[in-house]
Amino acid sequence: MNNKLSTVFRYLISALFLLSAIAKLYPIPMYGITKVFEEGQLIPMGFSEGLAPYFSRFIIGVEFFIAFALLQKNYLRKIIIPSSILMLVVFSLHLAYQVFLGDSENCGCFGELIPMSPLQALLKNIFTIAVLGYLYKNSEESKESDLSKLSIQFLTILLLMFALLPVQTVGKNKRVSGFSEYVISDIDINDGKKILCFFDAGCEHCMEAAKSLTDLSNEIDYFPEVHIIFSDSEADKIPDFFEFATKEYSYQVLPFYNEDDEINSYLEILGYEYENPAVIYLNNGNQIRFYDGTGVNAYNEEDLRKLLQ
Repeated sequence: MNNKLSTVFRYLISALFLLSAIAKLYPIPMYGITKVFEEGQLIPMGFSEGLAPYFSRFIIGVEFFIAFALLQKNYLRKIIIPSSILMLVVFSLHLAYQVFLGDSENCGCFGELIPMSPLQALLKNIFTIAVLGYLYKNSEESKESDLSKLSIQFLTILLLMFALLPVQTVGKNKRVSGFSEYVISDIDINDGKKILCFFDAGCEHCMEAAKSLTDLSNEIDYFPEVHIIFSDSEADKIPDFFEFATKEYSYQVLPFYNEDDEINSYLEILGYEYENPAVIYLNNGNQIRFYDGTGVNAYNEEDLRKLLQ
């Protein structure tokens, strides 16, 4: 009975890790891995903009590897189950911190395929750790365990991850921002310091953020160029918006939402888990700071001032 139950649990947890890896690449790999996983989970955990693209591919590769390795019995108790538990514990600590802060937004654990709050993801991890603990206690190692075969599988999966999803760079210390393909402007957001904003023209918080940027630009020499992406929901208020901001910035207008398969709307490009006003500080395409909404991650004039100075 224990052997049968262990087999069922191994297939269940394998499917869970496989789903988690695939979900992070939804709806298209580069969007899911960059906009949802890196910006929604890794960067808030403290990973730098330069390290996050590499770590994201590593983590997804590890999830694919664990999904396949659990179907085998090769070093199951010595390596696979302990490393799976360790990874879940690390992410659970971050989720517990988010729950403590009262965060209820999509944590990015299953990307946008299955949006989950930090609390839901934490409970899922606790359940998974408990099942893995049962497997550790009741599973048997293969009598023909071969570490070299396991290593080859792991390295092959990692190689495919980085080959199929290369980290986009444009020269030393420069990146191609995930937003650059959607920005229509004379401003090259991958060159030097730039500020990209997602605003609604009728949003009071957006207006205040724009006015704050104007105040900072008057205070700080060589202030970064600013480009604003407006949604078309209140496009008629754009003239009043710039009058309030006391300065007209480079801008474009996008439909708030499109139902076609392409990612070409304001809501999809910004990301469903983010809210207005969104202010993104970039340096050579590297995302230095991403402010959004009016909660704990809200735009902060003093914080941006320190970064720019």
